[in-house]
Amino acid sequence: MAFSVDQHTQIVAWMAQLSGVGDGWINLIPRIGDDDEKPTSLGFFALFSGGGTGVTLCTWIPARVDRHGDVRSSLGITHVTGHRAASTLQLLSVPIPETWLVEQDHPRRGLVLRLPSEETHEQVLVWALRAVAALSSPRHIRGWQADIYLPAAS
Repeated sequence: MAFSVDQHTQIVAWMAQLSGVGDGWINLIPRIGDDDEKPTSLGFFALFSGGGTGVTLCTWIPARVDRHGDVRSSLGITHVTGHRAASTLQLLSVPIPETWLVEQDHPRRGLVLRLPSEETHEQVLVWALRAVAALSSPRHIRGWQADIYLPAAS
């Protein structure tokens, strides 16, 4: 689903729906440059594989309950900066909110954040888009693609 930074209401609605069932995920992929007519879609495990497409992108996963108890929602950002993202985001005036837990910040595997339950979907989405745009600089983002992965029972 294509969307713009200013028109993200549908993505927030999908986040709420997936949160309601505690399953699924959403990949947020920037459309970069004129030759990027079909954004790259990635599977869930691509976020954690250490490989990549050369494009900074993020994956949001809703909170869920598993056999170990409650698991907070997460936001993962793969990037091609070649170094840790948290300090880079701080320098680019997109600091990670203080209440968010940095679970991983690795130059190849990316940044993984655990989000507090009181954070709204819109706040998470707006921050994620700003962070991906900052880490993608100087490449121009001309739009966004959301790949929404629904639970099997949906």
